[in-house]
Amino acid sequence: MLFASERMKRMLNIDPIVQIDVRVGTSTASVGVFDVGAILGSTPVSGYFDMSNRYKEYTSLAAMVADGFQTTSDEYKAAAKYFGVDPAPSKVVMIYYFANPAAADAAVEYDSAHTYNVGDYCKHTESTVTKLYCCKTNSTTGAWDSSKWDEVTTVNESPAEAMLDAIDRGAEFYAAYYIPKADETTSNINRYIAGIASAFDSQNRGVVFYGFAGTVADAIDDSGIFATMQAASAASKVGRAVGLYCTSSIDDAAGLMGAAMGLSRVNRNSAFALCYKSVASATANNLTQTEVESIKEVNGNVYVQRTRARAFVENGATSNGMRFDETLYVDRMTFEIQQAIYELIANSATKLPQVDSTSAIFINEIHDILDGYYNIGVLETNQWRGASIDGMIEKGDFVEHGHAEFVDSFDIQTEEDRIAHKAMPITVLLCLSGSVESISITVDVQT
Repeated sequence: MLFASERMKRMLNIDPIVQIDVRVGTSTASVGVFDVGAILGSTPVSGYFDMSNRYKEYTSLAAMVADGFQTTSDEYKAAAKYFGVDPAPSKVVMIYYFANPAAADAAVEYDSAHTYNVGDYCKHTESTVTKLYCCKTNSTTGAWDSSKWDEVTTVNESPAEAMLDAIDRGAEFYAAYYIPKADETTSNINRYIAGIASAFDSQNRGVVFYGFAGTVADAIDDSGIFATMQAASAASKVGRAVGLYCTSSIDDAAGLMGAAMGLSRVNRNSAFALCYKSVASATANNLTQTEVESIKEVNGNVYVQRTRARAFVENGATSNGMRFDETLYVDRMTFEIQQAIYELIANSATKLPQVDSTSAIFINEIHDILDGYYNIGVLETNQWRGASIDGMIEKGDFVEHGHAEFVDSFDIQTEEDRIAHKAMPITVLLCLSGSVESISITVDVQT
């Protein structure tokens, strides 16, 4: 939700200038930060956060306390899980969404025969105008008395709307964890998580982390959050949600987000996998192997103890089954390509003519970027297992260094595109290296 009268200068993205179409050979973010998470809360610190000042960065829990956060608040608890990992992320972005409690949304017209207590909500109509009110005096009954009620400004902002507004105002982060309101319904929680994932999808960036604390039966149910997000990912072809089955507190998912951001921070020049990584601030699940497998089948994740010494996350999957780190690296590659081509166009001392030599400049820049990701183990030489693309690649062809770039000649450019000063579209193919998560070893013993 954007508030034009309150907004700082808008920061537009460069998508209209450099559009990216990456086809990944196993199944992206116009943001330069890939190691910072955001926490979306609904109970802001009094006196600081409001709709025009809805986010702030923090580098420590101490800084949050200094700003007025109570150690008992949901936001502080989630941040403690986020920072309580090793390696730890360097900072968190606190973002607030403003919405009435579910009880306020369910409020009905004032009833003089009903007894109202402090904190109760009702609607009252005067001169055909209906307003929302919150009771400030215990045991209120009888005729309407405005002195016993505070008018409540109706706000119905979703966490996704708040997040997009924060991005519009300049907030920089890659992942997000959403804290539901205390009285939020399960259906709304599921809807809001899906909305955040969809918002990331529309931005072509980021991943939402969420937790589920309930029975395994509820976790794997067709109407449950894991299956809901799996179905949504199948429809959009992009998995931008990482769900964690939690023993007691859904804040363990904030800890998992912290682990992911911490690993991203210390692995800038090397590839990492989230699978089998420890999350010190999370509680290990006491699950059977059958239960573990049933949660994984709906692309949920678990934090389990398999040895006395260590507990770790399995498998670090997003809602479409793609691993989180693969989603992260595709986003990083997409961002670097987009930025590099934009800089080439914007900073060229002379104009770039609509000729094939200009396409070669773009191709070389993309090739160099992707070779860097081959060198750190993100991409790998492999056979193309995706669909054949006429004139470009056939299924089964080898893709050297895990990437290939294709562009048609300007000779076939349409007159409309030439008049619009467009370059020829470039197609980039990627083969991700994947990562080993299990192995079968046969030991033959001779007696």
